Amino acid sequence: MMCSPCSGPRPGAGAAAAAVNATVAGFVALILLAMRAYPGGTAWDPTTRGNDFWLNYICDLERGVALDGAPNPVGAALARTAVIVLALGFVPLFWSIPRLFPWRSRRLGLAIRSMGCAGAAGSIAVGLLPSDRFGDLHVYTILAAGLPSLAAAALAVAGLASGPPSQRHAAIVGGAMLAVSVIDLGMYLVQEAATGAAPVALAILERCALLLVLAWMVMVVRLRAPLRHGACSSASRNIEQGDRQ
Repeated sequence: MMCSPCSGPRPGAGAAAAAVNATVAGFVALILLAMRAYPGGTAWDPTTRGNDFWLNYICDLERGVALDGAPNPVGAALARTAVIVLALGFVPLFWSIPRLFPWRSRRLGLAIRSMGCAGAAGSIAVGLLPSDRFGDLHVYTILAAGLPSLAAAALAVAGLASGPPSQRHAAIVGGAMLAVSVIDLGMYLVQEAATGAAPVALAILERCALLLVLAWMVMVVRLRAPLRHGACSSASRNIEQGDRQ
């Protein structure tokens, strides 16, 4: 019995992978330039000079005036653009992920795509509405980006975990990404409701989550081409065994 959902290459898969890789590369280049341009200051010490990789939030880099009081117009523009570019990459990423496990329910694919696109829209808002200018509204954009993106990623990881070993490796990295991201978002929300300085771990977790997101995105798009035949064959064998029984 043939597994029709996997038969032959699917149009657009290569374009989606190229788009995701391009947005990841663009984000990395832009955010590194933004870090280089950032004058200085962290939430814990406004007197520091330059960017601290572990202690400056991405939102710090988006500020028009850095935390040390110096103007940061170029760095802010670079950081906001970087966030928007990465957000645009979520669309082809989540739209193409369901093709990796065509034996799963269509509803799963629809949920991944719809929530992934919603998370991308929220992430674009994060770049357009920086915290220094929009205050509480920026917090809502974090929620609008984080909650649907985490839900889409959780469903995607579940789908990958049901596939062959190469997909399960990506599922492990995705699981680590989800764990760190959920903890970080939870700590962020608690801190927004509290008073006083945030724990240093919050900034460190944000950076770890970002690195895991980038790694997971690259891993997933690299899976696309080689997995189609193997995944379809595995699904076909399962169906044939069920037919014999």
